[in-house]
Amino acid sequence: MDLTGSDSDSDGLQTPLGKSPKGSLSKKNIDLDTAVIYSGKAKYKDQKPAARMKRVQQKVAPHTRKGTAKGGKLTQLALDESDEVELTKEDIKSIYGELQAISDKLREENYILHEREAKLKERERMLAISQESLQTVADHQVKVKMAALEERLRSELSQMDQALKEKTKENKRLKENFETIKQANDVMKKEIEVLQAQNVKLSKSSSSLQARLANLQRKQEYEQKLKDSELLRQQADLSNSGLQTQNDGAGAPTAAKQGGEKQEDKAQKPAKQSKHTSVQVYSSALATLLDWVCEAHLRQALTDLPTHPCDTYCAPDFIQERVFKVLPCLVDILRDNASNIKCCLPCLQFIYWSLLHIDQIQTQQNVSMSTTMRRLGEEIYYPKSARVTEVEKIIGTPTVLNEKLKDALFLRSANSHIRLLSALIVLKTLSRPDVLAQAFDVLKTELKEDQAKELFLYYQASNVITFYLKPVNKTFISVAVDVMLQMSSDSPFQRTFLESCGNEHFFRAAALLIRTPLPDIRVMERLSIVLQKLSKIRTNKRFFEIYTIVAIIQEMLVAGGNENAFLTLNLKSILFNLNVAVKS
Repeated sequence: MDLTGSDSDSDGLQTPLGKSPKGSLSKKNIDLDTAVIYSGKAKYKDQKPAARMKRVQQKVAPHTRKGTAKGGKLTQLALDESDEVELTKEDIKSIYGELQAISDKLREENYILHEREAKLKERERMLAISQESLQTVADHQVKVKMAALEERLRSELSQMDQALKEKTKENKRLKENFETIKQANDVMKKEIEVLQAQNVKLSKSSSSLQARLANLQRKQEYEQKLKDSELLRQQADLSNSGLQTQNDGAGAPTAAKQGGEKQEDKAQKPAKQSKHTSVQVYSSALATLLDWVCEAHLRQALTDLPTHPCDTYCAPDFIQERVFKVLPCLVDILRDNASNIKCCLPCLQFIYWSLLHIDQIQTQQNVSMSTTMRRLGEEIYYPKSARVTEVEKIIGTPTVLNEKLKDALFLRSANSHIRLLSALIVLKTLSRPDVLAQAFDVLKTELKEDQAKELFLYYQASNVITFYLKPVNKTFISVAVDVMLQMSSDSPFQRTFLESCGNEHFFRAAALLIRTPLPDIRVMERLSIVLQKLSKIRTNKRFFEIYTIVAIIQEMLVAGGNENAFLTLNLKSILFNLNVAVKS
């Protein structure tokens, strides 16, 4: 009898079976089933055993599976009245054996499931214990780490608090020290201001005293020379009277001779002193110049390459130091050589270039040199100490002698080069309006010649004239603009002059002059001519823009309208050259 299908169905069940009498097949149940089966009619008695067994299996198998699924209880076989089965004892035993095997297998599986369940519960219990242990350990470690972190944080906070307290104390101490130093600094500043005020006051008084002393010295020298000439004239008169009274007697000539010798000694004594002073002046100037030439040129030509002179001897401080030593001596040298062109012209050139160097470096020594520069300008404008022959000293009267000394010197010299250079030096050194006006007149007269214009450019005199274009020099703005216009007129040197004016110094002065309302409109007209010629040079466009000259011109055109046609035309021409539109 084949019950593989029932075995497979029983093996696939996963429902655990309990250990109860209902879960086993008892003999009582088997006998009851057997009785039921045998009580049926033996309908198939004549059939073969194999066919009968097959039919029994088909009938019994569903009921067997149903009974097994319900916990192993074998239900009563209900056979239809039409189906009569006749089972033998062997068949029943076989069925019982198979059912018993199924029951054993189910018990075994139930036992395995019970063991698996127990293992799973044990694993769950161990897992729960492990989780609790791990949680406990983790909590403990977290607490330990948190405690360590808190401790470290507290220690760091305490250290930082301590450091903060120390820094606060240090800052407080530094603040107190700073306040103390600040108070001391304020006191020192006040003292320095007081000392500076005193220094300025003393410098002014010293300058005035030096100027007064220089004036007194010049006055004394002049009076001494007049006295010398008077003594020489008296000596000549005495000698003439001595010749007339030569025949009067022996005693009289002797007395006259003694008196003449005394007067001659008195006349020779100041002359010797003056000669000694002149020798000292010449020696000092010559020594300084020779030392300068040796250090800066002769020695460098042998030790260094000619194209790479030592920077020390080209430094402004070095040059200024030598200039300050030589300039005071040149006052006396000019006084003694005013009529000597070969000596006078180099001296004037040295003075002029030295003044330009001094202007470039503004130091405290420039204040002390102001007296020397004023003396130089006065010596050029008031030449009172030229050499005079002995005959002129004897014959000439003081008034005639003074006029003689003023003629044909510097500004009145026959040499145009000396006149031009003297005018520029006067403009750089003196400030009296009448003196400056005469210097400008000389300069304007000289600039009518092309040779003088060439010298003007050679000596870079544009900056000298630009100084008088500033609004503070209202008296000389007109004549300074005239000089600029004269230099910008058509000549071989026009282009060079316009290029020399293409600098910040000139355009700054021009911008200030344009902004300032001028009483004479002709000054603005002449200045517009110069600016119109400068606007043709492309490199000057940036200066027109930097100093807002373009904007000022546009405002003038808008505000002025067409009141002055010539000025308006020049201003529009400037804007046209600069490629700027005219505002309407």
